[in-house]
Amino acid sequence: MRWPSRVPWQLLPSLLLTGLLSVDAEHQTLWLWCFALLLMLPQPSWVTLLHFLLAGYSLWNVQADLDIGQTLLVAMLLTGLMVLGVARARDAQSAWKRIGRRRRLVPGTRLWSDHQLGEDLPREIMRSEREGSYSELVLLRTHGRHFWHLMSRLCQRLNDFESCYKLDNRTLATLLVSADLEQARKRRHRLFDDLPSPLCSRVVTLARPITLASEYQALRDQRQPLVIIEEA
Repeated sequence: MRWPSRVPWQLLPSLLLTGLLSVDAEHQTLWLWCFALLLMLPQPSWVTLLHFLLAGYSLWNVQADLDIGQTLLVAMLLTGLMVLGVARARDAQSAWKRIGRRRRLVPGTRLWSDHQLGEDLPREIMRSEREGSYSELVLLRTHGRHFWHLMSRLCQRLNDFESCYKLDNRTLATLLVSADLEQARKRRHRLFDDLPSPLCSRVVTLARPITLASEYQALRDQRQPLVIIEEA
């Protein structure tokens, strides 16, 4: 999910309001308060600033029908309501960020967030070093329409203590834990057998220094359908 929206569609009603108040300010003054409502919508910061400028321009258009006291009162009330609108939008933004950082993405499934993988990866590196096991980071990238089918098939082939992670709408990841390299190769063969295609995969041992961000970018740049980096 993304916040704010990349398409500044909130400008359309704001521009329509400004045009309405410019053409017929005398009879449409009540529409001025709608600027405060528009600021409650998700939007980029520059759109918020533009809303304030358009509201100020609209207030200037209607002030000809008001005395100085009324103009100041309307200006203060409108500013206060718009500030409240911005505060409400900030609260909603924080809520969206918390949702984006949920650990389990779908209740009752084994699908977890990339945020959770970022926490699990260093723990698994330390555990494999301590116990002498062989662990790998597996990244799988497919077309969006195959994502959920791939997730289902992947989860069926994991051990009970292993999880599936969603990096984006096309990319899944998991941490495979095996006793040694030979067992890891056998597990890897069973894992990739008959997975939905097209599929771009990357397998990297946790015995070498890695970061989730670098391996994720390497997968996106990868041209071969499968890259496996094992422990030397």
